[in-house]
Amino acid sequence: MTEIAARTPEQPPDKTSAADTADTAAAVTADAADAAVTDADAAAVTDDTAAGSDPTSAAERIDLLQWHLDRYDRSRASTSSRASVVLSASAILSAGNAVVLAQLLGGSAADRLGPVPLVLFTLASLVSAGLVVLSLLRAASVLVTIRPSRAILGSGAELPEALVFNGTDTVRRLHSFAEFQAALAGQRDPEIRQAAQVELWIGIQQHRQRYVRLREAVRLLRYAAVAFLFILAGAMIGNLFLQL
Repeated sequence: MTEIAARTPEQPPDKTSAADTADTAAAVTADAADAAVTDADAAAVTDDTAAGSDPTSAAERIDLLQWHLDRYDRSRASTSSRASVVLSASAILSAGNAVVLAQLLGGSAADRLGPVPLVLFTLASLVSAGLVVLSLLRAASVLVTIRPSRAILGSGAELPEALVFNGTDTVRRLHSFAEFQAALAGQRDPEIRQAAQVELWIGIQQHRQRYVRLREAVRLLRYAAVAFLFILAGAMIGNLFLQL
């Protein structure tokens, strides 16, 4: 009895320890399974987030391209407006040179002036008129390009087509409204971005070339204005000496 009584309290602890060990192992396994599920869910959420951010990023890139296109369209319009101002100023100088040449080639002025002053005034007037004509040609090339954009650009032939975005490509490639509608409906985000990038590149190149030509036109107009001012000053001084 003493031996049995001594052993009886020891048996439940042994059975309880084994059960606890099994429960603990099961709990650890469940926790590991939960952790695996959680990691899988987190990875799925990350993938979904990345997949969901692509359309937003594409839309933002398209909006940025649209902003750049609008910006360079406004820049080209501003350049054309400045070119029209240069054309107006050139027309005024042309009228002034015409009046001076008419006075120099007239009989009264030719009789009063000697041969040397007459030749000098005529050459100066011709130089001023030539500068005005060159300024007119440069300013006119700013308003409208004579050749297509791809022909002007050095690498224009290598650029892909920009349907819908570029008018020349659209008219050359599509010949009916049905083709245009199908091409517009079939465009995807990569194609839209590529077409917008091509049109933006052409717009930047056009704006740069037009701005350079406008700068040359303004420079020539300034030279013509200075030459015309010297002609007027010389004519006034010569007339003053002739009246004395």
